[in-house]
Amino acid sequence: MIEVRLAIQNPANWVGSLAESARVKIVDVKERKGVVEDFVELSSESLSPEEILSHLRATAGVLSADMTKVDRNRVIGMVSTHSCPICSTFAGLNCFLISANTRDDGKMEWRLFIGGDTDLKKLCGRLDANGVKYDILEVSRHAQKKEITARQEEILRVALDLGYFEFPKRMHLEELAEKLGITPGTLSEILRRAEKNIISNHFGTARE
Repeated sequence: MIEVRLAIQNPANWVGSLAESARVKIVDVKERKGVVEDFVELSSESLSPEEILSHLRATAGVLSADMTKVDRNRVIGMVSTHSCPICSTFAGLNCFLISANTRDDGKMEWRLFIGGDTDLKKLCGRLDANGVKYDILEVSRHAQKKEITARQEEILRVALDLGYFEFPKRMHLEELAEKLGITPGTLSEILRRAEKNIISNHFGTARE
């Protein structure tokens, strides 16, 4: 597996529209039955959570937007759309999203784990065929295993933001799983492995 950093021009959809007044972070992307589901974190100094949600629902192509307020200027949740030329490009390739964040220059920086050089060539070929403007910022190979995976890190962060680890809990496992679009069993396993890896790393023992 290799890690790739790409700077991609913001698409002409809800991301490009909202990026003018808010920071967009895509945590996870799923595409099924012609619908693209983006689990996102949105933050803005000028828009309230209610205004962010109103903006999303008024944007052409957005089928639904289910958001949860984290604080006065940040929300997380799911945005469903008919299509996304960039997300569709990644679908079907041997790749895993690490992060995707808007930048001040009108571009979005995507970080991916991808199977290898062949898959990278396929990715670039698809972006070119779809007319997507992009720059490859970095390609690197990591031999050392991280303390926790990128997927585990993102889910731990969402769980922390929504009060899963508080006592008493502000959000329970089933509710969190529904927000993330995964089953409670899968979420429980991801959290268990992440917690074990962090504890094992702290005590210097082997990790999963």
